[in-house]
Amino acid sequence: MQTKQAITAFLHSKGFQLLLVTFAVLAVLPIFITDSFFLYILTLIFVFAIYAASWNFLANSGQGSLGHALFLGIGGFSSAIVGGRITTALIGAMGVTRMPIGALSVLIQVLVLLVGGLVSAGIGLLIGLACVRLKTWYLAMVTFGFSVIASTLSSQFDSFTNGINGFAPATFVPGGYPFYILVIAFAAASVAAMYLIMKSRMGLAFRAIHGNEAEAKMIGINTAKYKLIAFVISTFFAGIAGGLYAFFTRFIDNSIFSPANSFLPLIMSVIGGLGTVAGPVIGAIFFISIQQIFALPSVVNYLQTSLGSVFPGVNNVGPPISYLIIGVILLLIVIFTPKGLIALFRRFYSYITAKPQPKEIKTK
Repeated sequence: MQTKQAITAFLHSKGFQLLLVTFAVLAVLPIFITDSFFLYILTLIFVFAIYAASWNFLANSGQGSLGHALFLGIGGFSSAIVGGRITTALIGAMGVTRMPIGALSVLIQVLVLLVGGLVSAGIGLLIGLACVRLKTWYLAMVTFGFSVIASTLSSQFDSFTNGINGFAPATFVPGGYPFYILVIAFAAASVAAMYLIMKSRMGLAFRAIHGNEAEAKMIGINTAKYKLIAFVISTFFAGIAGGLYAFFTRFIDNSIFSPANSFLPLIMSVIGGLGTVAGPVIGAIFFISIQQIFALPSVVNYLQTSLGSVFPGVNNVGPPISYLIIGVILLLIVIFTPKGLIALFRRFYSYITAKPQPKEIKTK
């Protein structure tokens, strides 16, 4: 009953209406801005927005992960491998040379992405059962260790994963705008689902554990149970992001388990605003935009000419400068506005919408 009330309240809230309008605008924006690089950045942003939101969801339950790339990679490999098996079976059954694009292909694409999320959640359940009672940063280090182990195992069983050389997943939804719509749909559904969970009684338990786990135990909350649930939900959405990333880039290998990918959702969440719904999305927009713009050949050539002498021996100064800028801004945010960029946006919005106060009339 409470769940129905929460969903009804959410559907009638200004937040949902704003979310709906925002995603609707973003869905049609590439129709008017037809630049392929712009579409590429937008798609990548929302893939990583799901990934960052999954990490942020875990943080909201008082837990941390420094190995979230484990679940990104498991979701990516599972979706790609299952998709390949289905494609081979259907092509053989239909007697065609390639998978036809249509409603069936879209349905299969959605199903294999969900399979990737479920496999990732299953591994998350096993790890959580063993480790979820650990303190925050001990759990974070354990997840980091598992991400390293996953890369090693993928290489060891390369005949099954083909992770060393990598492979291209089967094509179900064409790249470009059709795949972008799929990503937007998954991003909207994922963000809405995590928001509703945090607004439910379960979310209340998560927030209580995040605030003070000892006090949460004292009032009767089964902290181990709820931390495990949060861990599994987080890994499910991370697996979804991994599957989307694999099908978007049309390639997957063991590099998806890299430590850099484990730190990305943390950085994006901190930049945007920890513990907020929009924070991971804002962080993903900020991080991916800077990273990709500084990788443009025209920008790289300009920087190489202007600043090449500062980085002797570096053929491409774009990535070092982009990470330098992100690092400096991250430090400034942590020091001066620890609630992230969303706090600055809220202050600005409050400032421009504030009604001017009437001046007091001085009386003699």
